[in-house]
Amino acid sequence: MMVRSIATTSDPHGGSVPDDFKYRAFLSYSHADSGAAKRVHGSLEGFPIDKDLVGRVTPTGAVPGTLRPIFRDRQDFDAGASLGDKTIGALDDSAALILLASPHSARSHYVNEEVRLFRSRHPDRPVIPLIIEGKPGDPQDECFAPAVRFAVASDGAITESSNDVLAADLREQGDGFELAIAKVVARLIGLPPDDVYRRAERERRRQGRIRNTVAAVIAALAITGGVFFWQSHQQRATLAEVAALVDRYSLVNSAQARVPGARHSLAQAITAIAEGAATDPRYAEALELLKAGKAAEAEPLLKAVADDKASRAEKDAKDAAAAYRTLASIAAVSDTARAREYYAEAARLDPSDLEGMYRNGSFQKLAGHLDAAQAAFARVIAAAKPGVDDLQFVRAKNGIGDIEMLRGNLGAALADYQAAATFAERLVKSDPGNADLQRVLGISYVNIGYVQLAQGNLPAALASYQAALAIMDGLAKADPGSALAQRGLASSYSGIARVQLEQGDLPAALASWQAAIAIWDRLVTAVPGNVDLQNALADSYMRVGQVQLAQGSLPAALASYQAGEAITDRLAKADPGNADLQNGLVIAYFGIGDVQVVQGNLPAALATYQTAWAIIDRLAKSDPGAFEWQLNLSVAYSKLGDVFTKQSNREGALQNYRPALAIMERLAAADATDMRLRADIIEFNYDLAVNGDNSADRFAFVAAGLRKLKSERELTAEQGGWLAEAEKRLAEVQRP
Repeated sequence: MMVRSIATTSDPHGGSVPDDFKYRAFLSYSHADSGAAKRVHGSLEGFPIDKDLVGRVTPTGAVPGTLRPIFRDRQDFDAGASLGDKTIGALDDSAALILLASPHSARSHYVNEEVRLFRSRHPDRPVIPLIIEGKPGDPQDECFAPAVRFAVASDGAITESSNDVLAADLREQGDGFELAIAKVVARLIGLPPDDVYRRAERERRRQGRIRNTVAAVIAALAITGGVFFWQSHQQRATLAEVAALVDRYSLVNSAQARVPGARHSLAQAITAIAEGAATDPRYAEALELLKAGKAAEAEPLLKAVADDKASRAEKDAKDAAAAYRTLASIAAVSDTARAREYYAEAARLDPSDLEGMYRNGSFQKLAGHLDAAQAAFARVIAAAKPGVDDLQFVRAKNGIGDIEMLRGNLGAALADYQAAATFAERLVKSDPGNADLQRVLGISYVNIGYVQLAQGNLPAALASYQAALAIMDGLAKADPGSALAQRGLASSYSGIARVQLEQGDLPAALASWQAAIAIWDRLVTAVPGNVDLQNALADSYMRVGQVQLAQGSLPAALASYQAGEAITDRLAKADPGNADLQNGLVIAYFGIGDVQVVQGNLPAALATYQTAWAIIDRLAKSDPGAFEWQLNLSVAYSKLGDVFTKQSNREGALQNYRPALAIMERLAAADATDMRLRADIIEFNYDLAVNGDNSADRFAFVAAGLRKLKSERELTAEQGGWLAEAEKRLAEVQRP
């Protein structure tokens, strides 16, 4: 008899498995091995088959979503020497037989009969030995029954011909429990064991990280006081329960997803609720509602607790602040505005809690409250202790950079982002295995690339985005199930696509954005209720539309823009107070209008642009200091001017180009490093000049500006045309 270990890179054996089997497998074992059988049975039926594998056709049929049921009922034996009818029926109804090989099973008449009968009646179905004790071929410690060691004839007789046995070894000196189980699963579903094992390990590590986070939070709560179920089986049950809730709500919590550290914050909140449930019936009821998926209904109960503690804040402000942070984290699942209010109250009650202060700043930023956000981030930076609050420090520096970027201060934004990246690089160097640190470094590179792109430094921007892509790709490969890693990867592709578009490499830009869309689409399909993921998908559709428009593919471009607009409009109607979604609608309408202009449908384009103008005008008035909104308001005016120009409505054109130029000049005065603004100012002066508004002076300005721009970078084809036209007009004016 030759005994071979199941390889980890191949898929030997495995007959055809019809779809109508009652059991995925029959588990054969000795009564003396009942403990091991129970453990193996539970591990197999609960084995996490990767969802990407489900449905794949293999030699054993389509990969199932679960291995349930596996037959293990030991009550089906008759008292005599033969097998019971139910056991024989179960053997016939099983797609495979799994044998727990041990000296006990090797001596068991029943085990030998089960294997003999199964092999003789179903020679095309696999027998999968799993060694739990003993040594094959050792007379004193043999672990294989005769029906395993020797060939079985078609009439059921055990022959003297040695059988080649392929076995996994459950013991530590063998494969170890996890790998051995994965090998058995691989035989059952017809895939290479290595593939099954690696995917299962990634899922196990992901769940482990959740449980580690929850356990760390629980430990912290225990250290700071409070009666907690920290001993016995109740602790283990609570860990699993809280981990499941964290997993559930971190997937749908779109606002939290845009704030780094969201998973840890959610774990803190749900753990605090679980802890409080032991003494406060409101927390107990809230916990049950969360289990039922009713986060919005849990919120009033959590608010009642927070308000009660706030009324006693003079005695324990920190406790009240913690209650509001718990409330805010749950409220963010359904209402970002209320979450922002709760985080602000928590920060007021306890400004020393840096994570809470950071989250306050992040939610203020999401709402466009830039002054409040900047103050919160600055407080984090000032109070952060080296070696203790390093991650919060880097995140807050990036947050300050975001504020400067939103205000149009590119130089200041770049300095903040680079400071964050430099600090993060040192942290990653000292702790290279820390995924959180790698992720925040990748985010810093993305931010740097965004500023460099705005400044017209395309080679530097591309290098920054590629550095981010290398980090995010590594994180995604290490943990393909991580939504955060996939989001970072998609954002990196999007940044590279923007640079490629500016460089005029349209095919490359389209390919990069389509790679991003593929990722966002997978994430949205997995979690259809996540607003942030849908918003990212919508933005990517619109970016693809931009490339398709540049390529002249008008029907495709219009379809892409409309796909993005449909998603954004639905989201905006569900959350009318979300300024980001309103601004996204403006971008969608800009794109649709641009296609309509090229198609020659000027009335439709005018109506589309006017819709965009109405939205962005309202946003710009709500916060005159918000750079992006002011920029888009200027763009809206210019697009309206373009349509009026094409309609030969000179007065209408001038009424829109003038405010477009005034806004752009005001923005450029605040940051002379933004080459986009300089180019737009030149363009608007050209538009005014061709419409007869102080033409000589404006053409002179355009020619001088474009010559200077040409000395710094290559002009676009359109800009080259403007320069030629301006020089021609100037020559006509100066001709005697």
